[in-house]
Amino acid sequence: MFVSVASVQPSPAPSRVEPASLIVVTMANVPVCLRSELCPAMLDKAYGFDVLHSGGTNGTGQTIIIDDACGDPTITTDLKTFDSQFGLPNPTLNVIDVQGGKMCVDSGWSVETSLDVEWAHVVAPEATIDLLVASQASPKDVYGAWTYALTNNLGNQISNSWGGAGCGSGRCNNTIGQGIGPCKSISGVNVASILSTAESQHVTVLGSAGDGGAWGQGTSQVQPIPMDCKGVLTVGGTTLNVDSTGAYVSESAWSATGGGYTTLPEPGYQRSAGIVDSYNTLAKPDVAADANPSTGVWFYNAGSGGWGVVGGTSLSSPLWVGFIADVNQIRASNGLSPAGFLQTFLYKTVYGVNGGSSLYALDFHDITTGNNGWPAGTGWDAATGLGSFIGPALASTLGTNPKA
Repeated sequence: MFVSVASVQPSPAPSRVEPASLIVVTMANVPVCLRSELCPAMLDKAYGFDVLHSGGTNGTGQTIIIDDACGDPTITTDLKTFDSQFGLPNPTLNVIDVQGGKMCVDSGWSVETSLDVEWAHVVAPEATIDLLVASQASPKDVYGAWTYALTNNLGNQISNSWGGAGCGSGRCNNTIGQGIGPCKSISGVNVASILSTAESQHVTVLGSAGDGGAWGQGTSQVQPIPMDCKGVLTVGGTTLNVDSTGAYVSESAWSATGGGYTTLPEPGYQRSAGIVDSYNTLAKPDVAADANPSTGVWFYNAGSGGWGVVGGTSLSSPLWVGFIADVNQIRASNGLSPAGFLQTFLYKTVYGVNGGSSLYALDFHDITTGNNGWPAGTGWDAATGLGSFIGPALASTLGTNPKA
């Protein structure tokens, strides 16, 4: 039996952020692994994470930071149940109340938290997870978690599966693609400054592209925060097609994935890679992974009734944060500093001018079909960015090159 749960889109109110999940819950006592309801082993095989894990690349020595508001009151036992079902190790999970006050309670954030923790853990099963729980679903509190992580040197990858409109002065007007300008003042928080600090500390900040389709210039949707900031590695969503064993068949752009053209100037790394558009602005997303609820994944959350299937770009961001933890394990073994601001290297070296680098076809699935309002096509596009990872190849490229 399928029970639809309302799609949660980034709120237009600058004072609040929301989970970026679109969820379909399948009520079941025990999950059944299907091509439309993926278990960890299937998704691992599709993206090549199984090859990384069998070779000892599993996030060992790394800490993944998950930034959520409100949290999941049963996350520790939820994760243990998930791990027991799928034969995964129990990681070190630290739950940190960042503001130290009375935390909000919200079922949507609870499911979001379970999804983020469980699926980042799937990709990097030996990594420590620091779950930073903001007391309230406000920009001040969730960005405060970034500052907390950076100040305390918790880890080198932060996942954010939430968003909002954040229209600067207090409300959105009817200017198409208005957004928030230079990311310097989101509800009084200088997000650009925090992201600059993250870059200097070799910390990758990841964010979901959203689940409302195309946004920004040329559309009717205001660009959302924080995924429209240059310093965020923004992750779009795909429809992942696999065979009955989980082997990769194809991907297409998920129709609801966020993406588009912001009001920020186009950065040099996109311009030099040939990411050209008539707006001459920063374009998003940067990369992509599975997000369509029709090719969703199993999760466990006691508060929502147990086992369910979930999709949305809330899935694609924790998949990528787990992958970056694997990459940083490889980099540490090679005596390299952790990967930080990856965009320059991904666009200029892995992608190359107009996708002409020899690495691009080796490291990425270029997703050329489907659309979110902007069509997918050869090379970078505003639905899926550069595409999804070919796990072993991209991990080797990023894990061995000092410039990444």
